Amino acid sequence: MKYSYEINPRPAELGGGWRLRMLEDGEEMGGGVFPVAQDDPQAGMTWWNACTEPERAHWLDVAKSAVAADAYHAYLLAEAYADAEATAYEWLDSRE
Repeated sequence: MKYSYEINPRPAELGGGWRLRMLEDGEEMGGGVFPVAQDDPQAGMTWWNACTEPERAHWLDVAKSAVAADAYHAYLLAEAYADAEATAYEWLDSRE
Protein backbone atom coordinates (compact mmCIF):
# COMPACT_ATOMS: atom_id res chain seq x y z
CA MET A 1 0.00 0.00 0.00
CA LYS A 2 1.10 3.55 -0.68
CA TYR A 3 0.65 6.11 2.09
CA SER A 4 0.89 9.85 1.63
CA TYR A 5 -0.64 13.10 2.79
CA GLU A 6 -1.65 16.51 1.52
CA ILE A 7 -1.72 19.79 3.40
CA ASN A 8 -3.83 22.43 1.69
CA PRO A 9 -4.68 26.00 2.68
CA ARG A 10 -8.15 26.65 4.09
CA PRO A 11 -10.22 29.68 3.13
CA ALA A 12 -10.03 32.61 5.55
CA GLU A 13 -13.81 32.51 6.06
CA LEU A 14 -13.39 28.99 7.49
CA GLY A 15 -10.69 30.10 9.89
CA GLY A 16 -7.69 29.95 7.58
CA GLY A 17 -4.83 27.64 8.37
CA TRP A 18 -4.50 24.21 6.82
CA ARG A 19 -6.44 21.05 6.01
CA LEU A 20 -4.62 17.73 6.30
CA ARG A 21 -5.67 14.74 4.21
CA MET A 22 -4.06 11.38 5.00
CA LEU A 23 -4.15 9.08 2.00
CA GLU A 24 -3.89 5.34 1.45
CA ASP A 25 -3.51 4.41 -2.20
CA GLY A 26 -4.91 7.84 -3.09
CA GLU A 27 -8.03 7.43 -0.94
CA GLU A 28 -8.57 9.69 2.06
CA MET A 29 -8.33 7.73 5.30
CA GLY A 30 -8.46 10.62 7.74
CA GLY A 31 -7.14 14.06 8.33
CA GLY A 32 -7.72 17.18 10.27
CA VAL A 33 -8.07 20.92 10.32
CA PHE A 34 -5.33 23.16 11.67
CA PRO A 35 -6.68 26.71 11.89
CA VAL A 36 -4.59 29.73 12.72
CA ALA A 37 -5.25 30.84 16.26
CA GLN A 38 -7.31 34.02 16.44
CA ASP A 39 -5.10 37.05 16.62
CA ASP A 40 -4.58 38.08 20.21
CA PRO A 41 -2.86 41.48 20.29
CA GLN A 42 -1.34 40.87 23.72
CA ALA A 43 0.03 37.47 22.68
CA GLY A 44 1.39 39.05 19.51
CA MET A 45 3.15 41.79 21.46
CA THR A 46 4.58 39.26 23.90
CA TRP A 47 5.83 37.11 20.99
CA TRP A 48 7.32 40.13 19.18
CA ASN A 49 9.11 41.37 22.31
CA ALA A 50 10.61 37.90 22.87
CA CYS A 51 11.98 37.71 19.31
CA THR A 52 15.56 38.58 18.54
CA GLU A 53 16.27 41.10 15.77
CA PRO A 54 17.14 38.31 13.29
CA GLU A 55 13.91 36.48 14.16
CA ARG A 56 11.91 39.66 13.67
CA ALA A 57 13.58 40.24 10.31
CA HIS A 58 12.85 36.65 9.28
CA TRP A 59 9.15 36.79 10.12
CA LEU A 60 8.72 40.22 8.55
CA ASP A 61 10.30 38.80 5.40
CA VAL A 62 8.02 35.75 5.49
CA ALA A 63 5.02 38.06 5.94
CA LYS A 64 6.27 40.36 3.17
CA SER A 65 5.33 43.24 5.46
CA ALA A 66 6.85 45.78 7.83
CA VAL A 67 4.02 45.31 10.35
CA ALA A 68 4.66 43.27 13.50
CA ALA A 69 1.07 41.93 13.52
CA ASP A 70 1.60 40.52 10.01
CA ALA A 71 4.82 38.86 11.15
CA TYR A 72 2.97 37.28 14.08
CA HIS A 73 0.26 36.00 11.73
CA ALA A 74 2.95 34.48 9.46
CA TYR A 75 4.44 32.79 12.53
CA LEU A 76 1.04 31.40 13.58
CA LEU A 77 0.43 30.13 10.05
CA ALA A 78 3.82 28.37 10.05
CA GLU A 79 3.07 26.84 13.46
CA ALA A 80 -0.28 25.51 12.25
CA TYR A 81 1.44 23.99 9.19
CA ALA A 82 4.09 22.38 11.41
CA ASP A 83 1.34 20.87 13.59
CA ALA A 84 -0.40 19.44 10.52
CA GLU A 85 2.84 18.01 9.20
CA ALA A 86 3.74 16.46 12.57
CA THR A 87 0.33 14.77 12.64
CA ALA A 88 0.90 13.45 9.13
CA TYR A 89 4.34 12.07 10.06
CA GLU A 90 2.92 10.35 13.13
CA TRP A 91 0.28 8.73 10.95
CA LEU A 92 2.85 7.65 8.34
CA ASP A 93 5.14 6.23 11.04
CA SER A 94 2.26 4.20 12.46
CA ARG A 95 1.68 2.60 9.04
CA GLU A 96 5.15 1.21 8.45
